[in-house]
Amino acid sequence: MMTMRRRTILAGLAWLAAPLLAIAQAFPSKPVRIVVPLEPGGAVDIAARRLAPKLQEALGQPIIVENRGGAAGQIGTQVVAKAAPDGYTILFTIGGAHVLSMLAYKNLPYHPVRDFTPITSVADTLLAISARVNFPAGNVREMIDYAKRNPGKVSYGHTGVGGVTHLAMEQIRALSGTELISVPFKGGGPLAQNLSGGQIDMSVQPLAPVMAQVKAGKVKVLGILGKKRFAGLPDVPAVTEHLPEFEMLEGTGTWAFGPAGMPPAVVARLRDAIASAVHSPEVAKQFEAGGQIPNGGTPAALAAQIQSVAELGARLRKLAGVQPE
Repeated sequence: MMTMRRRTILAGLAWLAAPLLAIAQAFPSKPVRIVVPLEPGGAVDIAARRLAPKLQEALGQPIIVENRGGAAGQIGTQVVAKAAPDGYTILFTIGGAHVLSMLAYKNLPYHPVRDFTPITSVADTLLAISARVNFPAGNVREMIDYAKRNPGKVSYGHTGVGGVTHLAMEQIRALSGTELISVPFKGGGPLAQNLSGGQIDMSVQPLAPVMAQVKAGKVKVLGILGKKRFAGLPDVPAVTEHLPEFEMLEGTGTWAFGPAGMPPAVVARLRDAIASAVHSPEVAKQFEAGGQIPNGGTPAALAAQIQSVAELGARLRKLAGVQPE
């Protein structure tokens, strides 16, 4: 038989939960804005636009994808950091690059961890080393041999010093003992254009935009970053087949954040909607075809990934000799 004390406690808990339930039920009541702090055409932009229609169905409100590129992602990211923590302005960004920015820059206008609320890892993205079609190497081993014969003449593009794509290539440079030229770009779109146009020799990019360029005959893939080959390119070796010591950072995919202080019920609503959208058959097929693996994990799982990236990233930055700007 329930005691009076237990009834009182349960009633109190129900009273405390009622506002959270009301918030979750009321949200959203107006359009939700997804800020992509990079130029159009990159993997994050592609992910956001693929998800938008399904998110609109799940949330019952328009979803606006807004590109705010510039300053290595800082401009758009700051927009979200300063936004009201009500769930109507959220950030879709390259997860590892976002976390590692706190190691890359001395004077960020925000803190990548403290000023944001983790929502979910939208999708995990495979990265690839791609090259201009007439680059005289067909895989990572041949690239290393060519770079050693031509020290200081082979260039590679990336989307920001100290970010995931930069650290990946710098790790390969350090492990292989090659001398490569690092060329930063403001986003995946400009990077892809310069690679296909032959202005740079190689790049590290998510497979999503690379696959479209491969099909168009504009670039070729030298290797998949990680320990496994990609089913869509079965003849392309993984980097670890040539460099077993290579360590892959997590966070190469699209992560979703909100401003710090978001109500847990709103976070849960957004996470559930994103997970539902990314695992819908239509969207999942599109993601997987482009080398992206649907995720939609919990905020707690994303928080654990953030810690892992920060720890390994610090070690890789030291290996690569990268100093904060």
